[in-house]
Amino acid sequence: MRRWRSPPAMRERHQFQGDEMAIGFLAASLVAAAISSSSTEAAGVQLAANNAITLRACNHTTHAILIGSSFIPIGGREWRNKGWTKVNAGACRDIFVTSNHTFYARGEVQGHSDQYWGTDIKQCVEYPGPYDFMTGSNDTTCPEGEPAQFTTFHSNGTTPYVWNLNP
Repeated sequence: MRRWRSPPAMRERHQFQGDEMAIGFLAASLVAAAISSSSTEAAGVQLAANNAITLRACNHTTHAILIGSSFIPIGGREWRNKGWTKVNAGACRDIFVTSNHTFYARGEVQGHSDQYWGTDIKQCVEYPGPYDFMTGSNDTTCPEGEPAQFTTFHSNGTTPYVWNLNP
C-alpha cells in the first residue's frame, strides 16, 4: 500500500488549517459551556448543581396518581421512604431531591393500588398513608409498612429526572 505524502508547503497549510480548526473548536466549546451554565429553565432541563437530582413525575393519565419514593436525601446516609405525593391528572410535580444517582419510586392510581407503575424491586410503603421513615441500606425487611413493587431509576445527573406516567 502506497502512502501519499503532501509536499511541505501543503503540510504547513494543513497544519495552519488544523490550528484554526482547533481554535474554532475551542471557541465553540467555550460558547457551549457558557450557554449550558446559564439558565436553561426555559427548556426545563439542566445539569444537576452540586449533584442535586430532582425526580419529577408527569401524570399523562386521566386519574390522580399517588407516588411512593425511596431515596437518600442530600447529605444523608440512610434511605428515606416517603409517600404518598399526589400528582393530578395532566400535571407534573417534583417528588424529591437527592444527590444519589440511584433511587426508587412507585405510582398508584389514587384509590386503586392494583393499578400501579413499579416493576423490579420491592420497597416499603404504608397504607393508607401518608408515611415517612428511614431505612438503612442493609435492611432486608420493612421496619414499617409492607413491601410493594417499585421501579429502579439510574440518573446520569441531568435534572430534573422526568418520570412519565402513561396509561
